[in-house]
Amino acid sequence: MKLLKSCILIGGLLVSMSSCFKHSIPLPHPTATLDSTTSRLTGATWVYYEYFTRFDSSVTSLAWKTNRTANALNFALNQVKFNADSTYSEIDQNGNMLTGTWSYLNNETQVQVVNSQGTFVSTIQSLTSQRYEWLAPNGNYGVMVPRNQSFDSTASRLQLLTSRTWVYAEYFDGFSAPVPSLVWKTNKANSTLNLSLNVVNFHSDGTYSETDQNGVVYNGTWTFLNNQTGVQVNNSLGTFTSTIERLDSTRYEWLEPATGHYGEMVPR
Repeated sequence: MKLLKSCILIGGLLVSMSSCFKHSIPLPHPTATLDSTTSRLTGATWVYYEYFTRFDSSVTSLAWKTNRTANALNFALNQVKFNADSTYSEIDQNGNMLTGTWSYLNNETQVQVVNSQGTFVSTIQSLTSQRYEWLAPNGNYGVMVPRNQSFDSTASRLQLLTSRTWVYAEYFDGFSAPVPSLVWKTNKANSTLNLSLNVVNFHSDGTYSETDQNGVVYNGTWTFLNNQTGVQVNNSLGTFTSTIERLDSTRYEWLEPATGHYGEMVPR
């Protein structure tokens, strides 16, 4: 899960100023040009948002998530920085600093890191300026975000919730259990559930519509609860109450305490 490269050219120019003497006029150092993948990878200090084990298995476990207090692993201290000169540094879960080198493999689809602990290769699953996801050969899967990442939540919660059409990025079962199960993720081919058809729209007039995994459309009503920290939905199947775990312009995460279901939704 690490990599990078660049070069710096240093030059000088000797210019004749008169027949008697010459001045050496240094040129400014050219700025190394990085490709888009490298710019994104080296542009942040990365910390863990989520960490999964057995990602290739049909039973994938959530071992770490930033907003859970009972994680199987504690990655609160972990952070990684890739540098443009192909060096990297990492702080592990015990606060130990590791340094080494990184490089690309297979046409920039993989990252190889070498440090005192060994050589580690991971495949890039997703890489933007705000999110870096990688998969290791042993089935471990990291979701990383920039340290001190900020979210656009300047709009009201009503505006944030109702101005977007929401689809599922991830869905968990047993979120309150010691090790929750990941039952849907968009890039996980063997997900237990297929939520690719699910779509939810909340409307500012208190109505809502939802398309489920079978393509069935449900219409009903919704309302905020507890000073806009929760949402209650009513449709022909019943009444469903959830707490808002995160709501901003890019993500809506909710927990249904009665069932332990946890949804991570993104704008379509």
